[in-house]
Amino acid sequence: MNVTLLRTSFEALRPHAPALVDRFYAILFERYPQVKPLFARTDLPKQKQMLVQALALLVANLEKPDVLKSYLGMLGARHAGYGTQQAHYAAVGECLLAAMAEIAGPLWTDDLEREWAATYGAVASLMQQGAAAAVGAPA
Repeated sequence: MNVTLLRTSFEALRPHAPALVDRFYAILFERYPQVKPLFARTDLPKQKQMLVQALALLVANLEKPDVLKSYLGMLGARHAGYGTQQAHYAAVGECLLAAMAEIAGPLWTDDLEREWAATYGAVASLMQQGAAAAVGAPA
């Protein structure tokens, strides 16, 4: 994991966080309209703020696996309660990377995409473990 590359890219994206999360949800709902009902009772502006905060926490703790495992496990357990299914994680990752690439523009490189894809894969895995533990299923 290239922590420096991830942090530098996040700091470049951070001033554009509102546009990033707006694009993320627009892409998610365009490509995967079946997930829209999961957000029916969601305060979307608040949800968008929480996504930016979660990304900031992730980037700040890239070198603290215990913090990430605890936080992401809890987040996965909470999302299991919302009806999030395993297939949704891949959809979210795809759409998040697409939004990041779009907002980053020429700053987005193949190396950056690989780093974020690998990081998101680790995030999704930890969240899925937390979700499985919450519902008593194997991860």
